[in-house]
Amino acid sequence: MLFYSPHEDLQGRTFKAATKELQSTDRSVTPDTFFLWSPDPRLRTKLYDWSRPSSLAIPLLIDDNEELSLIKLLRDHIYTRDLFYVTTPVSGASFFGRRTLLQSMRDDVFNQRVTGVFGLRKSGKTSILTQLSEELKDDNVVTILMDLETFPCPPEDPTDDILADLRQRLLWELTSRGLRTRELEEIGTRPGILELKNALQSILKNLKEDGTRILLLLDEIEYLTPADKIDIAEGEMPRIAQMLSAFRSIVQESENFTFTLSGLTSAIIESGRLYGRPNPLFSWARAVYVTPLDREEADDLASTVGGKMGIEITSGALEALHEASGGHAFLYRSLSSAVVSHLPVDDLKRTMSRSAVLTEISDWKSRIQGNIEEMIQHVKRYYPNESVMLEILMDSADDFKELAPEEHVAVRRLKDLGLIVENDGKFEVSVILELV
Repeated sequence: MLFYSPHEDLQGRTFKAATKELQSTDRSVTPDTFFLWSPDPRLRTKLYDWSRPSSLAIPLLIDDNEELSLIKLLRDHIYTRDLFYVTTPVSGASFFGRRTLLQSMRDDVFNQRVTGVFGLRKSGKTSILTQLSEELKDDNVVTILMDLETFPCPPEDPTDDILADLRQRLLWELTSRGLRTRELEEIGTRPGILELKNALQSILKNLKEDGTRILLLLDEIEYLTPADKIDIAEGEMPRIAQMLSAFRSIVQESENFTFTLSGLTSAIIESGRLYGRPNPLFSWARAVYVTPLDREEADDLASTVGGKMGIEITSGALEALHEASGGHAFLYRSLSSAVVSHLPVDDLKRTMSRSAVLTEISDWKSRIQGNIEEMIQHVKRYYPNESVMLEILMDSADDFKELAPEEHVAVRRLKDLGLIVENDGKFEVSVILELV
């Protein structure tokens, strides 16, 4: 897209109008890059300040005496980007794969099924929730995404803080859409479980008339069930189970509300008891696991992102990227970013070859050790039995195989998390653990 502004003092609102036009156009244009021209002498400086990876504005400053001026302009801006490197959840054009899972979760929303999305840290769980929220915007669904890591952790009771924050987030979202909020305003800033439940049910009854739904997304759910701090089954934290029971009750009594859980541990929906009470989610919520990207999904990610950076990736390089990272979303992007950092930026054509990937692997492994150790420590904290089995497998595959029938639940969870693989009855650690 080429955007023209006649003003000698280019304003930020003009840039925002250009990005909005780019995002809303139905034409087949590059979704995150456009040219912008203005007689503003500070055009280049302003666009550098305002541009982001999701909306790169290139100042259309061409040297008429240089035949390759336009190509070099593109190269200087596009080749210097590293779109593989991300540290926050991705959505929109930056989201890849998981289409089957997303469609299934979307169906769950409209059929009022509660879903638990589980996987290793940095496997893409939060990105899935963020993308689901994006895709539901046009379906009259109000989504509330809450990161439970930010709240007090048991044995300190986080229930009051969670309820207060949920009330406030609901107020913000409903008010921004011009929807009813009176019941939420009347219950005060720190409502009890029953108060919030009744207020929300009244609002849902009103929202039902125009087909509006509410979806609650609870991320990092393991922070409600830290196995190293409290007995999850019989610990003295009954209000957490009571709060989840209230959410379940709202789902059952309303036609336009449901919630989704996301985190590392599935114990919160697989244990029969939760903090001294019958677990309201046991045998009721559906568990799905975020597995590593398969080869097709990974190839699509690398080829598309690489293409936006002017990089052609050979089939051998794609194979090497997937083999070295095991398809783990964060590790795959991290290795791709490491390779890109050593590709030349002054060539008119850049290619990522298999040899370029293999050359980078050794140094990359040393730099991501901290990330791998964090993943493993997180598993040890919330999956103590599984962690012991994992250590046994790393010491002796025969001992692990002998214990596997007795510890079949732990074995299943390790397989679901992508930490071990089974081939012809033989167990071995996944590629991720080989990076340790």
